[in-house]
Amino acid sequence: MREPLSYEIARRAAEAVLDAARAEGARVSVAVVNRSGITKVILADDGAGPIAVETSRLKAYTSAVMGVSTADFAEMAAEPVMKQCPPHLVDRQLHPVPGGYPIITDDGEVIGGMGVGGAHGGVDARIASEGLKSIAGLLT
Repeated sequence: MREPLSYEIARRAAEAVLDAARAEGARVSVAVVNRSGITKVILADDGAGPIAVETSRLKAYTSAVMGVSTADFAEMAAEPVMKQCPPHLVDRQLHPVPGGYPIITDDGEVIGGMGVGGAHGGVDARIASEGLKSIAGLLT
């Protein structure tokens, strides 16, 4: 098992997200967590409210502990078989809303998650993917 997600990588990713959001005129919050869902960084831009902060954290947590994007998790959670035991009854922090991605190394290990909140789910997801691109070279 590799070293946990470093603060430096988490910070760089979060700053890249804010830059991407500002370029689109969006004011968001971004959270980056380690593989266990423990918060490494939360940045809230001017104008991002408390709901943006909390949803960014929940999206980061969900993508890290589930190992999939929150959009993919939302699809899984909506399947009829999941009605027997809804995911939020297992873990109240799971948030099936687009805007979260796992942080995965080149060899496929999930080392964390990133979540963006404050814009529309599709915008959050697009901006989060920009943050992931910014750290791709650091995940070898």
